[in-house]
Amino acid sequence: MGFQGVLFDMDGLLLDTEKQYLGTFIATCAKFGLRDKEKVFYDCIGLRLADSTKVLEKGLGGLVDLNAFLTTWDETIIAERAAHIPVKPMAPVLLQALKERDILCAVATSTGTEKAKHHLEQTGLLPYVHTVIGGDQVENGKPAPDIYLKAAEALGVAAAACVAFEDSDPGTLAAIRSGAKVVQVPDLKQPSPKIRAMGHIIAKDLMEGARTVGLL
Repeated sequence: MGFQGVLFDMDGLLLDTEKQYLGTFIATCAKFGLRDKEKVFYDCIGLRLADSTKVLEKGLGGLVDLNAFLTTWDETIIAERAAHIPVKPMAPVLLQALKERDILCAVATSTGTEKAKHHLEQTGLLPYVHTVIGGDQVENGKPAPDIYLKAAEALGVAAAACVAFEDSDPGTLAAIRSGAKVVQVPDLKQPSPKIRAMGHIIAKDLMEGARTVGLL
């Protein structure tokens, strides 16, 4: 279909890390005597740190010292990641196929840029990516389109000439608003009826999405 670039979210799409985040969140809640707070975590999916902190403050505020909770959670995540950063099975396959076709790829993630680069390097995916745009590089995080517009600009192409792959609803909405052709590959959380109604491609995995949109 003549796409000039492919834009990827990272966590929950290329990296199978949302399950790690959920597991460490539940473990941290247990340390603070909190139960049945998984919905608070799910509401954070796809958001950058500043925005997810607001969600956590609303969901946990008054129940715990939020700074202490965040510090403990971060320490738990770091320990987990030091042992292993899981990769989505189809991610290396798709990235290799795109490299063989000389298609430019960018990562547009709510995670901070340096942390994202580190995770991609640790998992061997960084060499496939031409640029990484983290949530710290834009004024407005997802679901605003800023990060996808900036990622396309960094590739030297228009967002409308790109395919954007996402897993979360906030990220999918950001990609749609950028004008890119959007493929959503749900991870822990299925698309809401509102997002489903937007008419983009929803696929069971990255390769199915790539074939459906005409990349392969």
